Amino acid sequence: MSGARREWAVVGGVFAVIVVVVAIWLALDRRPPEWDHANHLERAVRCAQDLGRGDVRGILERSSFYPPLALCAAGLVYRLAPSDAAAGQTVVLAFLGLGMAAVFALARRLAGGSAGVVAAVAFGTAPFVVFSALRFQLDLPLAAMVALALLVLLRAEGFEHRGFTLLTGVVFGLGMLTKPPFAAYLLPPALWVAARIRSRRAALNLGLATLVAAALALPWYGPRLLGLAPQIATRSFKQAAESGYPETFTAAALLFYPRWLLGQLGVIAAALLVVGLVGAVRRRQGWLLASLLVPFALFELIQNKNLRYTLPLLPPAAVLAGLGFAALPRRGRAVAATALVLAAALQLGATTFAVPRSFTLPLPLLGTPLAAESPPMRTDWRHREILALLARDRGGAAATVSVVPNHNFFSVSNFRYYGLRDGLPLQFTRAWDEHPLGVDYMILKTGDVGPTWTADKPRRIGERLAGDPDFARAFPVIGEFALPDGSTATVRARRLQGGPAAPPADVARAVEAAFRARLDEVAREVEGLEIRIGHDAAILEGRIRRLEIRAASALVGEFKRRDAALLRVRDVRLALEDLVVNPWTARGGGRLDLLGARRVALEQATIGAGDLRAFLHGLKGFRRASVALEPGGVAFTFAQPGPDVAVRIRVTRGDGSRPQLVAERVRLGGVPVPGLLVDWVVRSYDPSPRLARLPIPIAVGRVEIAPDAVRIRPAP
Repeated sequence: MSGARREWAVVGGVFAVIVVVVAIWLALDRRPPEWDHANHLERAVRCAQDLGRGDVRGILERSSFYPPLALCAAGLVYRLAPSDAAAGQTVVLAFLGLGMAAVFALARRLAGGSAGVVAAVAFGTAPFVVFSALRFQLDLPLAAMVALALLVLLRAEGFEHRGFTLLTGVVFGLGMLTKPPFAAYLLPPALWVAARIRSRRAALNLGLATLVAAALALPWYGPRLLGLAPQIATRSFKQAAESGYPETFTAAALLFYPRWLLGQLGVIAAALLVVGLVGAVRRRQGWLLASLLVPFALFELIQNKNLRYTLPLLPPAAVLAGLGFAALPRRGRAVAATALVLAAALQLGATTFAVPRSFTLPLPLLGTPLAAESPPMRTDWRHREILALLARDRGGAAATVSVVPNHNFFSVSNFRYYGLRDGLPLQFTRAWDEHPLGVDYMILKTGDVGPTWTADKPRRIGERLAGDPDFARAFPVIGEFALPDGSTATVRARRLQGGPAAPPADVARAVEAAFRARLDEVAREVEGLEIRIGHDAAILEGRIRRLEIRAASALVGEFKRRDAALLRVRDVRLALEDLVVNPWTARGGGRLDLLGARRVALEQATIGAGDLRAFLHGLKGFRRASVALEPGGVAFTFAQPGPDVAVRIRVTRGDGSRPQLVAERVRLGGVPVPGLLVDWVVRSYDPSPRLARLPIPIAVGRVEIAPDAVRIRPAP
């Protein structure tokens, strides 16, 4: 056997061992998929459905943040062999194999076959790589695409080789379709190489590769170009602050990734990495150093810290470890190879089965382990039984289920995924806010209800059910289940039969009084208020045919929120049709609990031009926007970093249904936007999708726009 074949055989053998160990782990493990893991599996199932229908548009529009490559690859496998475990993990392991092969080929090209084998083994058996191989997340596929991109970038020879340069464009486009941060890992080395272009041929090749990458990535990224950056900024800083992460320039934040280096890459690989970094500096391998150090510095500056974010840095780190191995003397290489093999076996065992236990204990000074243990769990979190109860109780009809806790094994994410996978006509939502609008069932949990930054709402709901018998009476318990952590899951169903023992007129008066008592939460300075309730005996069970609210003038808004945007409306008529309320809290305690409605219809209103501008300037997305009413439409200009966006909006659908917004005369930086690209620009500002997700449908009468006011007339 030649040297190259022997080296490939070693890499393939190590990969096969990892696959066998992971397969055994998957056969034993029974844990529910957690949070993003469950969300990705749900998306894979939806993509499988889209593929079955040939619905390319559905594939491209499903997610606002996660591209479809790895998810739809899992969806394709799911169509061929439906299994919630096998589909996702088959794709993850395939990407792991791709990553190991690319790391081997890259290090082999730079420093020889032994360096390639060391790099591939270091990457494939890195503790956090093994940990990630057990879960269907996008970070290991992203790391594999980073490794492949670095390989083809090297083979492009400074963009002089046209074939590999075009292949670089293909891989770059596919990498962007794996996860948006791909650019952060690849742009530094690509720009380093591009800065050294000295020939017209290389510049032309680079231009062609850029076009290829754009052609692959733009169908998904184009409609999200204006909205993606704010999402990334929110996740990186605002949500990090809400979750309690330390400020960026603190010792705790800056030392997070260095402290976890041994537990992420492995102790022997980390030592070889240090040697390789010194050698790369001496040999001035700037592009390879840039592929590791520049993204590392970037993620150091982001407040949101997670080992998943630096997992794609392990391929260049492993390559540098391979270069460090090649720089050792012969005896040093023998010692290092033996130590690496031993460490690889221990890391693999410690991560998957917590053996040896010593590798999972925190190290002195660092406070982090050499491997994050993740032994298989055999416990049953009772999802299947709970879903079976809901299906039986509902009799196959559609229903909305509020999953109140946000525990990693017991949250809306895994219930929503299981419900979709099993084809149940159930819609799962998070914990409700003040009113359980449209909620047919609640799933609750005692004890641990999730991270501290999300725990307040589940606890508040639990306390209300425990302390308010009139409220709890509308949602009696229909099932209880003991959970593995010692807590109890409770399923409650909305039941309003056998209402208060009172005349219907008394209940109607109580509901009206409750409405008036709560009105100041959403409306102040109200003039000429009238509340009309159309009811019959069904009001005793909380059902009201129509509740109509009229006012000559009112200032409306979410007054419970600080700095809420407020809107002055005049001649307003609002109707709630087929309204459902809690009759016991209305009659017994004078409190209003809204439970649902067929729709809320704004049938009539007048909004002055000045009042509309003041309201919009109070909204986050419109604070830097200029607004002008024109005959038949509203002209907006949005000031933002980069080119401003100008658009004219018309409102259609005057039949009393949800209004439709039509964008016209869209300009980006003063340049007219072609019709095919209009949605790419305006979708970030369009509130229609959010209105469609409300628990109660919103309907509006005929909208008339004039320079002085927006008038809503009753639908014909």
